[in-house]
Amino acid sequence: KVVVLRGHTAGNGIPLVLMGDGFINTEIEDGYYEQVMHKTVDNLFTEHPISELKEYFDIYCVKVVSPTNSFGTGKTTLDCWMDAGSSTGVGGNDKAVQAYAQKVEGIDLDNTQVVVILNSDAYKGTNYFYWYEDGRPLDFAIAYFPVIENLESENFRRVLLHETVGHGIGKLDDEYSYEENPVIPDDMMSQRRQQQEDFGWWLNVDFTDNEEDVLWSDFLFDARYDDQGLGIFEGACTYMTGAYRSTEESMMRNNIQGFNAPSRRAIYNNIIRRGEGRTPSLEEFIEFDQRTYVAPAQTRSQVPSRPFGRPQVRKLDRPLGQ
Repeated sequence: KVVVLRGHTAGNGIPLVLMGDGFINTEIEDGYYEQVMHKTVDNLFTEHPISELKEYFDIYCVKVVSPTNSFGTGKTTLDCWMDAGSSTGVGGNDKAVQAYAQKVEGIDLDNTQVVVILNSDAYKGTNYFYWYEDGRPLDFAIAYFPVIENLESENFRRVLLHETVGHGIGKLDDEYSYEENPVIPDDMMSQRRQQQEDFGWWLNVDFTDNEEDVLWSDFLFDARYDDQGLGIFEGACTYMTGAYRSTEESMMRNNIQGFNAPSRRAIYNNIIRRGEGRTPSLEEFIEFDQRTYVAPAQTRSQVPSRPFGRPQVRKLDRPLGQ
């Protein structure tokens, strides 16, 4: 069964499909499944700029009944799995996820963000990007993560935003780094640069510390952004050196202090591109951002979250859903 949770009132409507895995029949009948989905929608719009752009989305919930609510020891409908131990990797059967998303009548998978929520309180999260082998990028993405800790958990909210809004909608890279990753490899740097140029992905990171050449140089020289802590900080893409981010902290680093200006611009641009079929100018974004942006409330938790593994990029040789 498909439930419409929200319809668009601006643009053409960007499909966002929510579904769960590991929810048994009684957990759907007693309303817990829909409670999870409604809380997910509430959390989705709690950070700028998506909080000001929710009218562009069509949000659907697809009810998925699993025979068990146990991962690893039982069978679930979407075959979701979670890495053991401290690893945060999580995933599922992408083909099954696509099939359930297609329960939404007339949906265009190429333009769809899917969120799969696992019926577990584990601390995991991974987003999957896609592109065709002929070089065409897709707006289709799947974000997998559990009901981390509980429905009211700040970590559940932040991981949802990091994976779904940051990676999935904004096509952002991670801004944290691991000590075991000392230097970003040349081949990864080259791939990231090519995808920045060809796909418009990863625009919140760069591989130069020259303030005139870095991707967010416009913000560095704009007095309107003097109070946002912008600069060039080494450490991004999970590597300690060779990759740079624009702020010390952010939603794409330790899941605190919201999305920084380059990330907000990427999220805004992608929503307008998908919702209206055009790419906004820099000045249009700045006008929107100056009018709507509010720094994250100090009452919101500023305790850093444990970083995740990098998003996974998969190449397709056939249309989605086939």
